Amino acid sequence: MQVKLYASLRQAAGIKMMDVEVTSTSTIRDVLVEVTQRYPVLVKFIWKDQGELSELVHVFLNGENIRHLAGLDSVLKLDDHVDIFPPLVGG
Repeated sequence: MQVKLYASLRQAAGIKMMDVEVTSTSTIRDVLVEVTQRYPVLVKFIWKDQGELSELVHVFLNGENIRHLAGLDSVLKLDDHVDIFPPLVGG
C-alpha cells in the first residue's frame, strides 16, 4: 500500500511516499504504527497519549477522511492509498 506524507510531515521524515505491507485484516492504525516506527519523528504529529490519533492530523483513505469512516479501525485493501496531512493553518 502507498502512504503519502504532505507538507511539514514530509519535511520531518525526509520522504514523500512509502510503501507499507498490508494484509486482509490490516487497519489504518496498523499503517500509522508502521509509519511512526519507521520515522519516530512523526509520532508527535500523529499520536496523542494512549495511542489515540491526534485531532490535528488529517488522515485520508482513498480521498476520504478516516473520521468519516471507521477511524483507526478502518480496514484496508491492497489497492488502497493513505494520505497524511499535518494540521492545516492559514491566515
